[in-house]
This record gives sequence, C-alpha cells and structure tokens, in this order.
Amino acid sequence: MIHISASLLAADYARLGEEVQRAEQAGADSFHFDLMDGHYVRNLALAPDHLKALRPYSRLPFHAHLELSNPDEVLSHFESFPADTIIVQWNTLTHPLKTFEDIRLRNAKVGLGLTPDNDIRDVARFFRDLDLLLLLGVYPGFGGQVMQPGTLEKVRTAHGMANDLNPSLAIAVDGGVKPDNAVHLAEAGANILIIGTALFRSRDMKRTIWEIREAIERSLRR
Repeated sequence: MIHISASLLAADYARLGEEVQRAEQAGADSFHFDLMDGHYVRNLALAPDHLKALRPYSRLPFHAHLELSNPDEVLSHFESFPADTIIVQWNTLTHPLKTFEDIRLRNAKVGLGLTPDNDIRDVARFFRDLDLLLLLGVYPGFGGQVMQPGTLEKVRTAHGMANDLNPSLAIAVDGGVKPDNAVHLAEAGANILIIGTALFRSRDMKRTIWEIREAIERSLRR
C-alpha cells in the first residue's frame, strides 16, 4: 500500500497541533517536516522545536527534512531530535557516510534528498547506506509549486537502480504531488508520496486521501 506523508509546510501554522490531528484522522501515515534556514533555500520554515512540540499530538512517524546549509552542525546542536527519519540534502554533505552514521546514532532512519538538478547516478554508491531516497519534484523552498518535467522518469530510474542495489530502499516524492499525478508516481515506483497543499487546502482531506489510495490500488490491480 502507498504511504502518504502529510507535509506540514502547507498546514495552518497558527494551529499546527490541530492540523496534525486532522491529518492523522484523515488517514495520513506520517508527517513530513521541512526545516529551512534561509540559506540553503530562500525561506524560513520549521525548526527542531516544532517536532518536540508536536510529538504529543500524534504517534505517527515524523520525517525531518533538513533543507539547511549546515545539517551536521544542526544535528550536533540538537541532542534531542524526535524524528523517526532524518533526510539530508545531497548537495549539503561534505562526508556523507559520517552524516549517515550520526543519524543512525540517533536511532533514526537515513534519508537522502535530491533536487531536480541532482543526478541519481552520483549517489548510487550510497543506496545500501540509505533507508529512504527523496526525489524532489520541485526546487526546494516553497510549497504549491508545479512538478518539474522529468520527475516520473527519475522515479523510474531510481526504482530500477534500487531493485539492483537495495530492494528495501523506500522511494519518496515531494513537491507538486497531487491526486492527478499520484497514480503515475506510484506506477513508476514511488512508495511514499509527500503531499502538502493538495491535502491541507482540500475541502475534504479524508476523501482526498481515500481517492488517492483507491486510484493507486485500482491501477496496480490491472
């Protein structure tokens, strides 16, 4: 079954606790936190303290996506980092294996994020060290963008490479994911769909999640 992660970047920041509960009740499988520093991306967003504050509101997994220019420094400063998966961006890493080891020492799964410009072949040698590969369908920084051309082909390529190198590797897509393209992404090999605007701005979040799951299941049964 497809895993749907609710991206809190699109939630109502004035009532984040309620938004977390609303998404969980609607059927989300996890929560995606975009931590932005204003340097790596031209935006400021969530911080580690948001994960701590929201942890009592849900028992679902928390995925922390470090869209930061200094992920290693941030990880060292925040001893308590209540994330089940920590995702770092490929083009922010100096010593990838050391960063991955630091994440595992926090009892978290390791995720690696690629921008639309990053070549999957450059990170293939690390596939066995990862639990999750995040393919950004948009340039990081802001929600509500349209998915970049070529994302589907990139998912297919990643899926094929993962089958050879690490079949248990989860492939996630974030940015521009919506009901209209969810089926195509799942058919291409995505296991996790990270959805923000299409969920939190929908009139009926529960129905939106149900329709996505149902459409994917019908497609995969063919």
